[in-house]
Amino acid sequence: RFQNCFTPQALCGPARASILTGLHPHAHGLRRNVYPDNPGRMNSNYPEAIPDPFRDGRFKLWDNFVYYLSNAGYATAHIGKWHLGPANPGFYDYFKSFNSTLRHWIGEPHQSRYRPDVHTDLGIQFIQQHAHEPFFLYQSYYAPHEPSDPPRQFLEHYPNDEHAGYYGSVTNLDWNVGRIVDALRKAGILDNTLLIMTTEHGRSWQFRPGTGEGMCTAYEESSRIPLLLRYPKRLPQNKVWQSGVTLTDIAPTILDAAGVEAVKGGIVEPVLGRVFPRQSLIERIRNNQDRWTEPLIMQNIPQKAIDGSYYDERAVRTEHHKLILRKFDARPDLRPGELYDLRTDREEKRNLWSSQKETVRQLSGALNQWAHAHKDELGIELARYGASA
Repeated sequence: RFQNCFTPQALCGPARASILTGLHPHAHGLRRNVYPDNPGRMNSNYPEAIPDPFRDGRFKLWDNFVYYLSNAGYATAHIGKWHLGPANPGFYDYFKSFNSTLRHWIGEPHQSRYRPDVHTDLGIQFIQQHAHEPFFLYQSYYAPHEPSDPPRQFLEHYPNDEHAGYYGSVTNLDWNVGRIVDALRKAGILDNTLLIMTTEHGRSWQFRPGTGEGMCTAYEESSRIPLLLRYPKRLPQNKVWQSGVTLTDIAPTILDAAGVEAVKGGIVEPVLGRVFPRQSLIERIRNNQDRWTEPLIMQNIPQKAIDGSYYDERAVRTEHHKLILRKFDARPDLRPGELYDLRTDREEKRNLWSSQKETVRQLSGALNQWAHAHKDELGIELARYGASA
């Protein structure tokens, strides 16, 4: 269990693109959610209809771990919420998926089947059909996205709780994940299967600037997410990893576990001198590298404006601190940022920007180093601003 996993962008589509490609959003280019029609006016959605981001030249999504697994002979499947377009991009053998905003119930709520249960049935069928060969299953649930209305038996654990629907939806997902684990056990392949459980972003229940639905911010409740790995063949059991990891670690970890290289047409294609910019978590754990050796970088755009202006932000998360820097669309382009000492202020209520300038400069220097290495032009600009604050 990874105690400090962070999403590179606390928004569905960009986070999922980062999982696939192992790249931060500025590198793969997908910064907003895509919809094939009627995208709505929220700033976190692209204003134009985008039927297929994999065939849109603005986005670099094709060099992804599922493509490489497919190229290596793995049977591949995606079931559930995709949020990278409504269609199979071509590297899934089985694709029973949707972009987003599909109802949680197949028919009338509580009078029909609950969609996460149905999708789990399909995942179990795929496991049973392919248990004799290498396979990859991306089982992706839309719940607990609103409206949170799970089967009533999952609400009984949370009487009189204002967030009972949300918690009940998560409890249902726990039950369905257990069903998948049981299917792997019955097939005799549980201990030879890498299981990964995570999500794209968290959810805030309090007021935070820039958010409309509790996401799209770098604050802990939106950006710090669960990540669990199970693979007894190569990973220790009952271990809690304390240092920071990110969703961009997943792609190299999966290829490492599968023993698959990033090969297209017989050619290994490195990125920044290696297959993916980040290191396999299996490799880090094997080398016992449980220490914060580098910052984690988050890149968010808001759902709502601050002081009438939208912005693009970079956040730097270290073991003890978080620095948030924003470039606004409307002048002034740069405004004072936010600094939090997470040792004494886990809820990020006390902004230390004005009183701890040396820490601001140190974290800005760390962002500058990362941004140069990853060719993040806005990161370089914001780091320069933070260093001179």
